[in-house]
Amino acid sequence: MSAGENTGPVAWRDDTEPRFALTAEENGVVTARWEAARAAREQLDALVRSLLDALAGSHGAAWEGKQYRLKGLRAFRREAAAELLEGVPLEKVVAKVNDLNRYTLTFDPAHYTEGVRQTYALLHARGQAIVVGSERNSWEDPVYKAFHASWQQPDGQVKFEIQFHTPESFRAKSENHLLYDLYRSRHTRPSLAGERNATKAHELAARSVQSGRHGRTPAKESS
Repeated sequence: MSAGENTGPVAWRDDTEPRFALTAEENGVVTARWEAARAAREQLDALVRSLLDALAGSHGAAWEGKQYRLKGLRAFRREAAAELLEGVPLEKVVAKVNDLNRYTLTFDPAHYTEGVRQTYALLHARGQAIVVGSERNSWEDPVYKAFHASWQQPDGQVKFEIQFHTPESFRAKSENHLLYDLYRSRHTRPSLAGERNATKAHELAARSVQSGRHGRTPAKESS
């Protein structure tokens, strides 16, 4: 099978982007990975609540975006289908995903850096290990300002992402959500040649608007 070529009957196809499709085998593997993430949600929720119990009083920690702590199955199917179109092997698609379970913690600006450091220490103490290469400091990014990293249990079976924000940067992210998706789509969605110029123009517009909104958010240090 050549890179990006589906074989066998289609079991799932995205209703807004027909190129995103999965065979029965692909859909079964992708769905099983998502079901495993859903099964881990209760355990991870308890872990995050334990972090808040330790950090809320001293660092102003808060848990935001609880309704998004499990990525939707459709969104994961779309991402997987896009990766497969790029020739990424199915086993790598499901193995490398770290953000099916994702959490957002905010800290008061004055305690942000120490809050992130203390979160790391607490996670290590609770047996969690950083996923190598997952840390991303984007406070200097004009579009998306935050710090995030992925963690896993020692056996590597359960992975989850934590995004670290200040209340202001989280508010900007929430206001910018649709524009951020538009900006990001150029990098995550295969484009037909005729679409590229229009998509680039949309990206530039999204960048301009989001940068203006983020202008009132000072850059922060991460751990």
